[in-house]
Order: sequence, then C-alpha cells, then structure tokens
Amino acid sequence: MSPDFFYSTERILGCFYRISALITTPLSDNDVLQKILDEAVDTMGFHRGVICLLDKEKENLVTKVVKNYNPEETQRAFSGNLNMKRHNCLVTKVVRTGTHIVLEDSETDPRITPTDRKITSFYEGGTGFYSAFCGPLKIKDDVIGIIAMWYEKKTTFPPEVISTLLTFANHMSVVIHNLRLFEDNRQKIKRLLTLQEAVSQLNSSYALDKIHKTVINNALRIGGADRALLYFMDTEKGSYLISNGEKVFLDEEDVYHPKVGQSIIKKALNTETIVVQSQLQDPDTTPIFNGYPSEIAIPLRIKNKFKGVLYLAKKHGCYSRDQKSILDILITNAVSYDSAIMHSQLSLEAKSLKTEVEALKEKENKLLGFHNIIGNSSKMLDIFQMINDVARHDTSVLIQGESGTGKELIARAVHRQSTRKSKRFVEVNCAAIPGTLLESELFGYEAGAFTDARKRKIGLIEYANGGTFLLDEIGEMNPSIQAKFLRLLEDNHIRRLGGTENIPFNVRFIFSTNRDLSHMVSEGAFREDLFYRISVVPIIIPPLRDRIEDIMLLAYHYIGEFNTKLNKNVKGFTTDAEKILKRYHWPGNVRELKNIIERIMILQSVDTLIKSDNIPAEIRVAAPHTPAMHAGELYSPDSLYPADYRSTIDELTNRIKQEILGKALEANRGNKAAAARQLGISRYTLIRELRKLENNNLSDNPTP
Repeated sequence: MSPDFFYSTERILGCFYRISALITTPLSDNDVLQKILDEAVDTMGFHRGVICLLDKEKENLVTKVVKNYNPEETQRAFSGNLNMKRHNCLVTKVVRTGTHIVLEDSETDPRITPTDRKITSFYEGGTGFYSAFCGPLKIKDDVIGIIAMWYEKKTTFPPEVISTLLTFANHMSVVIHNLRLFEDNRQKIKRLLTLQEAVSQLNSSYALDKIHKTVINNALRIGGADRALLYFMDTEKGSYLISNGEKVFLDEEDVYHPKVGQSIIKKALNTETIVVQSQLQDPDTTPIFNGYPSEIAIPLRIKNKFKGVLYLAKKHGCYSRDQKSILDILITNAVSYDSAIMHSQLSLEAKSLKTEVEALKEKENKLLGFHNIIGNSSKMLDIFQMINDVARHDTSVLIQGESGTGKELIARAVHRQSTRKSKRFVEVNCAAIPGTLLESELFGYEAGAFTDARKRKIGLIEYANGGTFLLDEIGEMNPSIQAKFLRLLEDNHIRRLGGTENIPFNVRFIFSTNRDLSHMVSEGAFREDLFYRISVVPIIIPPLRDRIEDIMLLAYHYIGEFNTKLNKNVKGFTTDAEKILKRYHWPGNVRELKNIIERIMILQSVDTLIKSDNIPAEIRVAAPHTPAMHAGELYSPDSLYPADYRSTIDELTNRIKQEILGKALEANRGNKAAAARQLGISRYTLIRELRKLENNNLSDNPTP
C-alpha cells in the first residue's frame, strides 16, 4: 500500500468542508470543478486525475478538468468526447454500470481496452499509470459523470481506502449537481429577463425590420446560438422572404431555398412543430451553415397565406427544454402581439423558477457550516470532529463556553448526529426557572402533590423519553435539586412529586454552562460528585477572539441573512472595516457580532459595502486584547535627532485615553452610560472624548 494513503481524518474532513464551501464562491463552474479535483487528488495523495461529465443528452462524456497532465495529454483529453455508444473503455463502463473500478496493475489487468490505450499515454512513452480509481459521480441512481485518479506506480487499495474514495465521489456529486442547478436557474432567469425585454420592444414597434431585428437578436441570446434566420414562405406566390436581423430580402437568386429543402426548416414547415437536431443525428438533413451542426427550427404561427420558421444554429451544445419554451413564447409575441399570453406564461415560468430557487437555497444552507454552525478554524473543526465521535454514544456531555458562543447549537448538532435525531430535543434553562418550579418541571407531579395540583403532570424528562435533554446553565441549579438530579442519573428512573412509582426513562443528557464548574466545586457552590457525573465528555467552545479566522466568515453569513430579512443588497466590508472587526475583543462573542451587523444594516446608510464609519464608535476605538503596556514601552527613541516633545506627549496621551476608554467599553459591552459611571465621568464627557480620538485618528490618516 502506498504511504500516501496514510491521511488523517482531520485532513479529509477539512477537504469535505472546503469542497462544500465552493458552491457559494463567485467562480465559474470549471474553476470550481478544478478546485474539487485538486482537493481530491492532493488529499488522497494521487499523482493525477480527471473529471468528466455527461452532456445533457447523456450521449457523450465530456472532459471538464484535469490535474497534473502534461500539455500533450491535456490537448488529447480536450480534443474529443467519449461517446457512450461507440467507445468501450473503463470510464464509459463506470458510467453505464454506475459502479466504481479499481486497477491495481494496469499492465496486466484484462479490463484495459484499446480505447483506454489511446486516451492514456502509458503505451505511448509517457508517464502512464499503473494503479487507478475510477468512480461514478451520481445523484441517487442517476450518473452525471466520473472522477478518475491514478498513481504512476503499482498500488493496492484496501477496503477502507475504497470506501473513503467513494465517499469523496458521492460528496463531489452533490456539490457538482447543485452547481449545475444554480447555473441552470441563473441561465433561466437571464433568459426570462431577455424575453421580457424583447416583448417590451416588440409591443412598442410595428415596423417589420425592427421586429425582425428584435426577434433575431434576442433569440440568439436565449438560445446561446451563433447564427439565426427568419424564413417566410408565401404559399400562393411561391416566393421566399429571408431576414438575418440586419436586412430583409427576397431569396430571388435561390441562395437559401435549395438548402432549406434538405434542412430541418422544411420539416418544421411541414409538421408545424419544433424540430431540433444536434451533431447531424438525421442523415437526410443538411445544416444551413457549414460547421454549425446544432440546429433548431421553430414554426411561426402566421395567419392567412404565409408560413414561417425561426432558425438558429451553433457549433457546439444543444437546446434545453427551457430554451425551446422561451423561444416559442418569443415567436408567439412577435407574430400575434398577444401580450396577455406572454404575461401569463412569464408569470408561470417565474413562479416555477421561484420555487426551484427556494429549494436550491435550502440545499445550499445545508451545505453551509456544520448543522448551522459556521466556522472553518482549526479549533471549530476539532469540535465538529468531537461531535461526530461523541454523538454515536449516549455518554453525558458538558458544553462549556462564554455567553454567545453557541452552546445550544453544539447541543443540537450532537442530537442531529446521534441515533436519537428522530426523537425529541428538549431544552430547559436552569437560570430562567425558580428552584421550586424547576423540580416540578423536570420530574412532574401527581394530583394533590401540592396546592393547585389538580391533575397529574408529566415531567419534561419523561416527555423527552427516547430523545435528548439539554440542561442549559447547569451551574445555576439549586443545590437541593442537584442531589435529586444526581440520584436520577445513577438510578435511571424518576419519581414524580407526590408519587411513589419509579418511572424508568431513556434520555441522553447534555449539559451546558458559561461558568467555571470546577471553581464552583472548590467553593462548595456545586456538588463535586455531580460535576464528575456530568462531565464525562467535556466540549469547550473557544470564544470568538480565539478564532479570528471565523470572524469574517460569520460576518458575511449574517450580511446574507439580514439582506433577506431587511430587503437590502449589502455585498460586504471595506478593508478598514474588516480590520476593525478582526481586532475587536468581542466579549459577547458570536451573538454580539450578529447584533452589531443587524444594528449597522438597520441604522446606518449602507450602500453595497459596510465602511469603518458605519461601525459603532465603541468598537472602532476599542483596543485589541493585548497585555498592558509598561512605562518603558510607551516611548523609546529610535533616532539621534531631537524628538518633538509636544507632539510625542499628545500621541502618548491619546494612546492612554484609547486604552482606558476601550477597556471600559469592552468591560461594559459597549454600554456608554455604564462605562462612564465606571470611569467616574459623565456620559457626555465619554462621548466627547471618543469623538476627539476619532477625529485625531482621521487627521493622522487622511484620506488620499
């Protein structure tokens, strides 16, 4: 086995997340495919690779991207397509069967075909390959293409490696499929907008030449075609009228008429149906334009003595069902000027498109983050892996972290990854319910257990049977209830208040707190035996300041969320604004970041980018979380020339003010009144000092 196969789980998980994130990048489809292939080859230690996808007719396997090919191999890979009927080779076999193929020694493997020898350089003096993996890319049972990767030396593939490779292929298939759906819908929106524009132009003019020009120019855009004609036949006179978008003329010299007789235009005229041909499927027809074999002919619905056809041709590709439908609508409006039909059809198309886009958005949200937890830092990836490891077991989990770090999200992720995900997830905040009431909420009570207990009530633990129970802020639990809860954990049964029956339960407990339970144990504020009982698997969530690389990822996520909520179109941040967000301490963590983004987008006049001026002053002036400066660090002359004493004093004074004000605001989470009280000054004085510091910073860094 090749040593390259010894990869870490963290490395593979990181690759999966990077591939998932590609669906939201502003890259072209081929650039995304290239990054997917690069990730797969590099992560699994292969030497080279290729991704091929089926065309829309599923007739040809088209090379999309390659990895580590030399120029000659690259040219050969892209020079032609593999036809599913004519070519017999390993990759077409994988597509037909939907089953992967593994080659451990290509020199002796009898499955190698003559076609394989032609499309590889192994038998032509190149670097060649000895061992290879070729897996299908498919959605359920629908194969959309293949990924092939190989070694230039003989290598064995253990079952666990093959399983990992197939998992890679399945994950890539989902991303590629979603990319195609997004691209298809983007193109559909573009075509509908083109149609809307064309119809508006048609309804504003009745001049024949302008109508023809409008139809042809927009038909070329909708069909993605290279050449176009409008062909009209006068059935009484036997004459033919041609329009190429620039001029309208009679075909008196029979330039086009002989070609029309052997083309799909003739078929469309005779059958009065749309006729499509790609790559000369019908040997009885001839293209109107040489070198443009992909054609479509759409009959015009003209009254009286005329017949007509809109004809399009292009060198490569085909015409989708969506293109044919929109072209048909365009022709209907061009001939009948029936705007009612257009608006009705356009409305139906738009409604259907909206539903499809919403479904795609839902899939996109599932791909973003880990169960709605956004983070790509190494610390968060470690937590994601820990969630995967612990979720399979029913062990108690203690989630610790500062307020606003997302402890509940982590708990829900554990539940969704577990075998209990189809059962209930019940959450109780111990700090929000008084001690006496908390006991009855957890355990339930019998009728007559206390005043006003008129009938039996099922406790939340009993209600959560079979599922997951989150006790949030466990450090706030009353000591008397702590003892009862410890007994519950040890005995695996509960007894309702006022009852005598022991009721067994099957619940997975998760606990969370923002307090230091070990310190509380040492002070006697929390039971030591309960602490050890609930902290079997501790998960410590890092504060936002300790995962700076996630700050902008979260910020852009919330911009997208509030764009939808507030009907805005903010694209991102300026460089200065990003620097301010990254250097801020974020005492309120992710919750504070979300609230700040929402406040900015509601209260500030933001166009497309959030600027530094849009960020609240308490965040702009807050100093980064650094150790306190010593007196010797405030000023250290680095020049033999005399210093400007007054300007140096002013600069140091501003630095000290910024340090003091920033720490006061940070300690009071941006509350100016509270910070002023802590400093012993008025709120007005605090605001005035902040403005002075802000003006000094602007004067020191003037805008060019």
